[in-house]
Amino acid sequence: MKKMKYLTWFLIVPLMAGMILTSCKKDDDPPPPVNFTTLDARITEAQDLHDGATEGTAIGEYEAGSKADLQTAIDLATNVRNTAGLQSSVDAAVVNLQAAMDTFESKKITEIAPENLIANWMFNGDATDASGNGHDGTLEVGHVNWGAGSVISVADRLGNADYAYRFEGGGNIVIPQDPSLNPPELTIVTWINLYETWAHSYFLSNDIWNCWKFQVQDANKPFFTRKILKDDGSGENAWIDKDANTGILENGVWTHVAMTYQSGEIVFYINGVEAMLWDDFPTGTPVDPNPLVDVCIGQALPTSVYTDIPDDPYEWKEWLGYLKGSLDDLKMYNIVLTGTQVNQIYTWEVANVVE
Repeated sequence: MKKMKYLTWFLIVPLMAGMILTSCKKDDDPPPPVNFTTLDARITEAQDLHDGATEGTAIGEYEAGSKADLQTAIDLATNVRNTAGLQSSVDAAVVNLQAAMDTFESKKITEIAPENLIANWMFNGDATDASGNGHDGTLEVGHVNWGAGSVISVADRLGNADYAYRFEGGGNIVIPQDPSLNPPELTIVTWINLYETWAHSYFLSNDIWNCWKFQVQDANKPFFTRKILKDDGSGENAWIDKDANTGILENGVWTHVAMTYQSGEIVFYINGVEAMLWDDFPTGTPVDPNPLVDVCIGQALPTSVYTDIPDDPYEWKEWLGYLKGSLDDLKMYNIVLTGTQVNQIYTWEVANVVE
C-alpha cells in the first residue's frame, strides 16, 4: 500500500510542476509588438489625398466640407497610432481610415458622360428632348374624368415666364415608347412644385406598375415603383415600392427631387441631399413595358390608353391619377448618379436658368 502511495505521488508531482512552469511561462511572455506599418502608410496616403484636393463646384473638385471630414478621420487614426497598445485597435483604425478615404473620393465631382443622358425635357415652351435622343413629347388633354385638363406654361423656379409646365385636370405629355426608356439602372431628376396634396399624383410613368412609375403620395413623399423578374431562380415577379421617407415636399414650393435605381437599391434625394436609401428588397431584372403604352408625363397613362372596360388593366380608376403641380427640367439617365453628381446638378440649377 505504501509503495502505491509513493508511486502515485511520484507521478503526480512532476505533472503539477510542469503545469506550474507552463502557467508561469504563459503569464511571463510579453505580448507581440504592435505592427504600425499599414496604418502609417494609410495615414500618409490619406494626408496626401487631403492636401492635394480642392473643394468647389467644378469637375475634379470635392464637395464643400469633405476635406474637414477626411481630416477628422486622419486625426483619429493618428491618435490610435500614438496610443494603441493592441494590434486589433490598429487594424480597426486602418479599416476606418480607408472607409473615410473611400467616402471622400465619392465626394469628388465627376462629369456625367453625354451618352448616359437618356432624355432632357426643359419645358422651356415645349416638350422637346434637349438630349438630342429624339424623345420629344406631345402635349395632350387629360382624361375626361379628371376634367380633360391641359398642360400650361408657367414661370419656373427663378421667375422666368413660360419656362416650366403646370399640369391641370390630367393634362399630360406623351413620349413614344422606346427600349432606352427602361434601362436596368435609372436616375430621374426634376424640379416639382405641388399645388395640392393627393395620393395619386403621378408625374412620370412608363406603363404604371407594369414597368415603372414615379409619383407623389398622400404624405407628399416622392414614391417610386418598379416591376422586376427576381433573380433567385423562382421565375416570380416582384414590385418594388419605396418612398422618400423623411423627404417630404411642401406645397407651393419648387423642390429638387432625384431618385436612383439599381438592382437591390433605391436612393431618394431632396434639394441635392440624400433623404433615404433602401436596400431591403429583392434583386432582379426590370420587366419590359407594354410596347403599345407610351411613357407619360403628368398622368398615370396617356389619355387614349384608359378604358372603361371592367377589370381591364387600364380601366380608369381614381388611383390612376395625375400630377397636381408643376414640373421643370426633367432628366433621365441610364446610370446611377452619385450623391455628389445629384448635388452638383442641384447646386447649379438652383441659381441658373437651364437653356
